[in-house]
Amino acid sequence: MRRTLLALGLVSCVAGCSLGPPSPPVAVYDFGIESPKRSAARLNSSLALDEVSAPSALQSSAILFRLAYRDSAQIQPYSRARWAASPAALVNQRLRHALGDSAERGVSAVYDGVRTAYVLRIELDSFVQVVESPQAARGIVRLRASLIDTAERSLRAQRVFEAEQPSPSVDAAGAVHALSAATDIVIAQLVEWAARETQAPR
Repeated sequence: MRRTLLALGLVSCVAGCSLGPPSPPVAVYDFGIESPKRSAARLNSSLALDEVSAPSALQSSAILFRLAYRDSAQIQPYSRARWAASPAALVNQRLRHALGDSAERGVSAVYDGVRTAYVLRIELDSFVQVVESPQAARGIVRLRASLIDTAERSLRAQRVFEAEQPSPSVDAAGAVHALSAATDIVIAQLVEWAARETQAPR
């Protein structure tokens, strides 16, 4: 009898817990439906884009932030929001779209195995919202671009690009807005740089 009452109590507890309010759904973000602004720069040389590389923290779908006013060395994820893909994958997609708009001969991927004059390699170093105070934050994007001359098998040029934009709100949605805007600034600068470097005499 005692065992029966205990079992009934456990069942009631489980049923009561399941009847509680459901957890809010996780918000999933990408860079939106707007294409990056088309650059006036034109890429005349053939170019292959390598997959964007990134540290392990930027290979997940977490939307990351730093509380600079408490501990700027600590990176934290928003618990009820995430990217639709890793930041490295999202930047890769955005960059390939922008390069494709500017390339006279199109842009291929390294894994396509197509022979091109140049290979562009990208290392994504920073992609995070920095919270300066409970009322103010900014999104920071930083990457390193390396342009490889495939004929010479040498490094043609290398440059670090960085941009930051204010977050309209100190939350995941504000982080997405700021990081998306900063990404487009960095990509516009990178496309102009790649066009200039590939047109210069070898």
